[in-house]
Amino acid sequence: MNIVVKTISKIALSSLLLASIGVGCRAKKDLVASPPEVVSVVEPPSMAFAAQEPLSLPALPASATWSPPMGDSIRQEMRAVWLTTAYGLDWPRTKADDENGLRRQQQDLIRILDRLAADGYNTVFLQVRQSGTVLYPSNMEPFARFFTSSGQPPAYDPLSFAVKACRARGLAIHAWLVTYPLASPKNAPHPLLQRHPAWGLKHKNATHLDPGEPGVRQYIASLARELAAGYDLDGLHFDYFRYPEDAVRFPDQRSYRLYGAGMDREQWRRSNLTRQLEEINQAVHSIKPYMQISVAPLGKLRKLPMLDRSHGWTAFESVYQDPITWAKKGLVDFLVPMMYYRDHLYTPFLQDWSQSVGRYVPVVAGLAPYRIVQDRWQAQTIIDQMEQERMMGSGGICFFREEHVGDKYPAMRQQIRQFFHRTALPLALPRGLEHRAQAPKLLRLVLEPNGERTVVWMHDRDAHEPPVTYRLWATLIKGNGERRGVLLAQGVREPHYRLRGEQFSGYERVEIGVEAVNSYGVSTPIDQALVITMG
Repeated sequence: MNIVVKTISKIALSSLLLASIGVGCRAKKDLVASPPEVVSVVEPPSMAFAAQEPLSLPALPASATWSPPMGDSIRQEMRAVWLTTAYGLDWPRTKADDENGLRRQQQDLIRILDRLAADGYNTVFLQVRQSGTVLYPSNMEPFARFFTSSGQPPAYDPLSFAVKACRARGLAIHAWLVTYPLASPKNAPHPLLQRHPAWGLKHKNATHLDPGEPGVRQYIASLARELAAGYDLDGLHFDYFRYPEDAVRFPDQRSYRLYGAGMDREQWRRSNLTRQLEEINQAVHSIKPYMQISVAPLGKLRKLPMLDRSHGWTAFESVYQDPITWAKKGLVDFLVPMMYYRDHLYTPFLQDWSQSVGRYVPVVAGLAPYRIVQDRWQAQTIIDQMEQERMMGSGGICFFREEHVGDKYPAMRQQIRQFFHRTALPLALPRGLEHRAQAPKLLRLVLEPNGERTVVWMHDRDAHEPPVTYRLWATLIKGNGERRGVLLAQGVREPHYRLRGEQFSGYERVEIGVEAVNSYGVSTPIDQALVITMG
């Protein structure tokens, strides 16, 4: 091989890229040749590299600009699933009562994550809190009872295990918390209500924490801080972040009298949820500024005057969620509305989300394949909804729940695999522009003693920068000048990547570029390429 390292203009380097990297851009329909079906996300092992002299590289001209190419076959898209742990609905199905049970419980999760990675998913929302119990060792709340027959914690930390397993498979993991409902029977009140009985209100035969109580909001923010401090999570995802069903009868007269400050009750309730998000952001980002915050609101944002039929309940009017304000204020990085409807209750509301909220943050449509079984929907309904989501340029798809897109329903699983068969990039989130990483420099090729070749680069990072991974692109050029752009790898965590010879078979020249991608999915423009002449 003849190896040359050179700096080329950002305009020329656009041929290396197949995806729009800019924040807020709309995903485009597939128009060009597909990339490889399998993309490596496995870190190469640590290795010692032969010392090389630094290369002197000319600076880019000040006028150079970069613009992504049109006609992308690789899109930014969240491909997610809600993995439910309450009652072991998705996991755990096996009790960790002894060493054998613990091993099988962990293997069950590994099988789920292996399947998700193989099927093209890139994100897992793992339920870590339900009814005031959690699946990690907490200083604030009792452990969930679903992991052992006795209800005692298992002999390992399930959340730590899940985080490591997701990392090994290139899957983002967000801790999914059910926010305000609380299990607190009279004969065994929840520990929180033993200390603060006024914080929990009985409503429709259930206990619901009162978002109007400042202490409740501080408590939820402290839970978020505990998770942020203890685990290498990509984000925190809040479910049931709302007032309960039939909220007009929710008995929060006391807190309204104390803290209403002259607002009408509906306005006050919406402001309570917005304040809660502000406090969560402050608590989490004081520890990890790069951690993502998201909410799963109701699927119908607000009443639509153009619909001449019943809406049912809506996020804004019925349960006092205000997603437009959350998005405008930057309190969420993305939203996952639960679009568990069809026909006239799906398309107009998806369009409303896209137009009203999508201009500020990505909207990921939460879909309901469980209704194929529960309500006898046709599987094609879900596929059609996925197609509509892409046509409207939404941020992706999330399925409720994992079981309904898994091995138990092979036809649905196969259709989703086909829908996800092209590689996806993680969403580039607006807040990430404030933390854009430096571009990798000094790309070079190292020949190892065993004959393998590794691309190596240098990357200067500020100690305060969020974590980064690396994404490698290549333009493959044949002798007749035909060019093909491919994504070689993403999710690489070290500044080196081992090449595979079969990746370049039949090509005369290869140009390789490396991006640094921060934890928000925002990448650096490539301003340097490694040019390899095959021979």
